Amino acid sequence: MNLHGKKQRVHSSLEDVFSASDEFGLLNVKPRAASPGKGNLLASRFEEINQFIDQHGRRPLVHGDHLSERQMARRLAATLQRTEDHEALIPFDRHGLLSGFSLIQHVLKDVPPPQSAAAPEDVICIDDILGGDDLGLLELGDTSILDLKHVPLTKEAPDEVAQRTPCEDFWRFKSIFNDLHADLKSGKAETVRFAENWQIVPGDAFILNGVMCFVDEVGEEHGRGEHTDARLRLIFENGTESNMLRRSLGRALYMDETGRRILQDRDEALAQAFQDIRVTHRDRRTGCIYVVKTLSQNPALKPFPYLYKIGYTEQTVDERIRNAERDIAFLESPVQKVTDFECFNMNPQRFEALVHAFLAAQRLNVELVGKDGKHYRPREWFAVSLEVAREVINRIIDGSITRYRMDNTTGKIVKKRLPSTDANGEAV
Repeated sequence: MNLHGKKQRVHSSLEDVFSASDEFGLLNVKPRAASPGKGNLLASRFEEINQFIDQHGRRPLVHGDHLSERQMARRLAATLQRTEDHEALIPFDRHGLLSGFSLIQHVLKDVPPPQSAAAPEDVICIDDILGGDDLGLLELGDTSILDLKHVPLTKEAPDEVAQRTPCEDFWRFKSIFNDLHADLKSGKAETVRFAENWQIVPGDAFILNGVMCFVDEVGEEHGRGEHTDARLRLIFENGTESNMLRRSLGRALYMDETGRRILQDRDEALAQAFQDIRVTHRDRRTGCIYVVKTLSQNPALKPFPYLYKIGYTEQTVDERIRNAERDIAFLESPVQKVTDFECFNMNPQRFEALVHAFLAAQRLNVELVGKDGKHYRPREWFAVSLEVAREVINRIIDGSITRYRMDNTTGKIVKKRLPSTDANGEAV
């Protein structure tokens, strides 16, 4: 049935069909683009470049935002240089990337010319390996994860770093080291393992890394609580000296397996220290030693019925204790002044150190928590009666302290027992 009233065209063969007029272009079929085989790695990578151009409408850039784009740009540049591969890639070059040397120059104008592959026997250094990376396999990619943020670029250096320097007045200390060696040999002195919580004061002697050293001076204190520290003048028996921090010395001695503290005859050491401490009131005032009593209600202090702070100040005692409630040196609580002793023409810090040395066994050994939440240990508080504290200070001033010792059982000062002598005056 002919609905349009036209005569139906009759074709007797397939050739007649294809030779007939194709006024609508139904038989104009574009050839299908070649597809790389699964085993053709070179063609597959070239096809990735084609797909990038399909998606973005431009060639990949060597300075692109993404790693994959930069890798493809390097790969394309290397492919254009290797003319021996062009024949195999022409069937896949639907964007005309391989047609003409001008296109090669256009792609490479913003990138450095790639290095030609070197033979294995020609590779003699790392630059040969990095320079021959035609396919961008060594590309670092996005390294922004390595950028430091909110971190100081430089570490703040300490104000002063301890160093060993020649001791110019070593002659003053040579006899001290000779005496220490003699005392160790005779058994008058002994060495013990350094304990982490031991205090370091002038006159102490140690063995650090096999070398004997002597603490000549302790500088000004800084920090607070358990974190207080000071610079030392530390003399070594090899003729050098160091200004290392007290805490650094303690840490080094504690970490050193051979680190030792030299325990001298305590009575003799104190006698030598006290022999030049006598003063008269005609001398110049340099400060005062004071004794105060705590009024703290801290439960941690209840087990100590007698608790006094013995300290030194160049001010008046009233000025020193004015802000006791905000000072951990006074246990952050009110205190009551008990007594004070003027110091004249002498080293008051040394005087204070001698008092603390004599009362070392009575030192308060508790850990407290400050108002700021930090832990600290008091250093100048002693669990002794007021009478004992006063007697120790007075006997230091008049020089008689060398004839007394502390009885740690009763907590009182007792006179030393004099050794018995024979007819020749020798000790028996």
